Amino acid sequence: MKSHLENLINIESNSRTTEFNSLESALLNKLNTSEKGASLGLATLGNDGKLNLSERPFQNVFIFRPGETSPSYNVFNNWTNLVTSLTYTKGLKYIQLDDTLQSVTIPFDISNLNECILLPRYKKETHLVVNFTSGFKFSGLPLEIIGLRLQFSSRIFDSTSTNSLSLTDSILEYLSSLESCIDLVSGNFYVFLKNSSIQGTNKTVFSVRSNSLHLYAISGLCNVDFSTITGLTGATLNIFNQNANYINQNSFLGPQAGFTGQKNEIDPGHILEKTLSQKGQLITKNSSGNWTTLSTGLDNELFVFDSSSITGYRITNLNSLLGLPGMKSVEYLRQSSPNTTLLIAGNKTLDCSISNLFRITGGNATFTITNLAENQVINVILESTGSSYTITWSGGSFYWPNSTVPIPTVTALKKDFYTFIKVGGNIFSSCLLAMG
Repeated sequence: MKSHLENLINIESNSRTTEFNSLESALLNKLNTSEKGASLGLATLGNDGKLNLSERPFQNVFIFRPGETSPSYNVFNNWTNLVTSLTYTKGLKYIQLDDTLQSVTIPFDISNLNECILLPRYKKETHLVVNFTSGFKFSGLPLEIIGLRLQFSSRIFDSTSTNSLSLTDSILEYLSSLESCIDLVSGNFYVFLKNSSIQGTNKTVFSVRSNSLHLYAISGLCNVDFSTITGLTGATLNIFNQNANYINQNSFLGPQAGFTGQKNEIDPGHILEKTLSQKGQLITKNSSGNWTTLSTGLDNELFVFDSSSITGYRITNLNSLLGLPGMKSVEYLRQSSPNTTLLIAGNKTLDCSISNLFRITGGNATFTITNLAENQVINVILESTGSSYTITWSGGSFYWPNSTVPIPTVTALKKDFYTFIKVGGNIFSSCLLAMG
């Protein structure tokens, strides 16, 4: 019995050992040894208690800190070493620029950063300034640039296929007048701005050939400086404002005198602002359903509905309305009259479009009535100085009581009150003399 039990235990033990060895072998075959910390999965700690550098797993954050005296792991004080390290990591990578020790200057190089996002190591109140040495070029543009002010003084990229540049809370500043910063050789080029700007007035940032440049302002305050884009016939510039604000009056893109190709702009978020260009304009839709404006008229004119006009409105004045055919009943009407100050004696033109009451010192004169509309009433008060004088009335066919023009009052301080109304093109006149 004892022998039998020992035999069963021995068989079970050997079976378990065999299964364990088989499992261990299978796991080793499935593990990618190039990604293990050390051979057989065993790691070695340094004196500092951290994994040895050769055994640490790769990560996707790279820090460029000029002036660092003891660079280690993912911290670099040499740009070339950093770019070389990028090639060992696949997928998305972050390059954090750190100016805590020295300002950041990128040396002459040709760098492919098409899998990288550039951003500051620490968030700052102002943009971290990054100066690129003249001659620096991208063989592949970064995926995105965040929180940086990039300063270039030479061409940085030749775009020979479809490419894009994305700026978030950033500034691209171009300082050279010798050549373009980005040359669009062929293919479309897309620029995405989020609270960002492109600066370099009168310096060519984008040179567009027989292809297209697409500018998108997505959010925040966006701006592209004056005269930063050039392009001849055959070049296309498409401007899309999705939800951004801008500094210039009509667009986030300043005037581009050097661009003579086709320009298209879409700005649905600011269509009302652009449609209204003058003080006092009203916005409406025309018969085609498109937005349009009704321009301002003269002072004291009115807007009235008019189904026959394009906008459905027209500008007119009260006198024109009163002159329309048909009977009218006005229960109470008060007309404003700014010219109620006493005018000096002498010839006068009485413009009825700006006033319906005139006060004039007595004296020899000719009074010419103008702009008196049909059915309009005006009043003229002549104030005597004590001397006789004569008045000639002109400006229409006047009708007087008994066909006699009144003789002005001579007595000092007395006032003659004249009333005129236009009916059928004639001016009917009356006067109350020597009021006092």
